[in-house]
Amino acid sequence: MNNLEKSILKTLAFFDIFNYPLTLTELWKWLYRSNGQVKLSAIKEALKTSQILKEKVSTIEGFYSLKDREFTCYLRKKNNKLAEGKFRKAIYLAKVFRYIPYVRMIAICNTLAYSNTKDDSDIDLFIIAKKNKMWLARFFTIMVVKMLRARPTEENTKDTFCLSFFIDEDHLNIKSAMLGNNDVYYPYWLGQLMPLYNPDNLYQKFLEDNKWYLEFLPNSYSNHFPKEVKQTFNSKLFSRVVEFVTSPPLLNKWLDDVYRRLQVSIIDSNIKSLVNIDSRVIVNEQMIKI
Repeated sequence: MNNLEKSILKTLAFFDIFNYPLTLTELWKWLYRSNGQVKLSAIKEALKTSQILKEKVSTIEGFYSLKDREFTCYLRKKNNKLAEGKFRKAIYLAKVFRYIPYVRMIAICNTLAYSNTKDDSDIDLFIIAKKNKMWLARFFTIMVVKMLRARPTEENTKDTFCLSFFIDEDHLNIKSAMLGNNDVYYPYWLGQLMPLYNPDNLYQKFLEDNKWYLEFLPNSYSNHFPKEVKQTFNSKLFSRVVEFVTSPPLLNKWLDDVYRRLQVSIIDSNIKSLVNIDSRVIVNEQMIKI
């Protein structure tokens, strides 16, 4: 096989793990580790003429999948419909989170980011926090989710919110969280982030600071959520009041440390044993990845 044929099969194989066949445009966008950018027409020609790809790739209703995996087309359509309801819930939560002054950007991540979710799936969010206020952002967002009774439990994950990845706005490069140089999932995770709340265009700066992921996905480009939550005058005013009350100027350093120590003390003991051993669980002043 030539390099393009290998990249096409690797890409389809990765998404097949999630029962997610790709359109031609998606296959081009998510093409894995090709030698630089590849034109859409080149992929189309390869699928049409390559004997190897003809033997290993199927197409149905405009979706490409591995041979004998054509049924994933119908799973994808089913999951797309389920995703709509979860998007609405994520939008509602983002409208609440915009009143928290320490939240600078919210993005949907993992499988929901590309509308591929199951009925009992939770909703994963990635949050960029205000400079030096990451622990406060985590504290108040989790408190809101708890008040809404929407945190995942062992018994129930359906439509709950998983807040497991926070970073500081002054430390946007997250390459250190890769699980080694052969971590296939992480570049896709980053490239598929769907910005839900992005009042200061921090998402664009985040991508700029993480250009390394283009080494894996050279055709990838930024995403846009059509119903992105906007900051309002009321939310901006209220968030300033919240910040003054929860982190007043004369006590903010002391209180910030209280918020941090409180959360560290209640992190699950099973997770504590993994903290900072490798990049699976990271807990420091720039990143919380659990």
